[in-house]
This record gives sequence, structure tokens and C-alpha cells, in this order.
Amino acid sequence: MTQNEKLIKIFLDKELIQEVEDLDLGTVLAGDLKRYTFYIKNISNAELRDLKFSVNHQEVNIVLVPQELLLNEAKQLIIEWKPSITLKQALKTKLEIKGFELYKT
Repeated sequence: MTQNEKLIKIFLDKELIQEVEDLDLGTVLAGDLKRYTFYIKNISNAELRDLKFSVNHQEVNIVLVPQELLLNEAKQLIIEWKPSITLKQALKTKLEIKGFELYKT
């Protein structure tokens, strides 16, 4: 399972209204630490287990992730960014999600 299969949606808000494709982290001054909270929802017909998350930027750290998502369940995803240099443009990064789909009959 990967996120490209659209088994999971990512949202900015707890109400699950503002969906996002990429994680837009804006700009942060070098040396400052900023924490971001997103919400991920299982939109598949299966339970998602043994979830592993990664981002494609070395200064972005994943702080809190769920290990599983039941059908239609939504949980928090928390990441932090502490840049070593100040960027003029906002940082946009992709979230990779891997895991197993468990279908019940």
C-alpha cells in the first residue's frame, strides 16, 4: 500500500474538510523549530496496519503517527521542521505511507 493508491487522505483540520496532497510547511527561520499537525483518514475498504511514514526532506521529522487505521478512522499526524537555512520559498514535501491492507470477509 502507498498513499498514491488513495487509501488515505490528508487533512489540515480535525473536521476533515481541508484536504491536501502535499505538506505545505511554509517558511521557518533557520534554527527555529515548528510543529505541524495534520489528520489522516482511512478511506479504503480495509483496515490499514503496520503503517510506516516518511517525508522526502532530511530536516523534517515525524513525531507522532498511527500504527494502524480502522475503516473510516482518522488520526493525528505530527511533524516538526527545524531548518538549517532560511528558505525564501515555502517548503512543500511529500508524505510516503506504507503498510498492509487487511480485508475482513
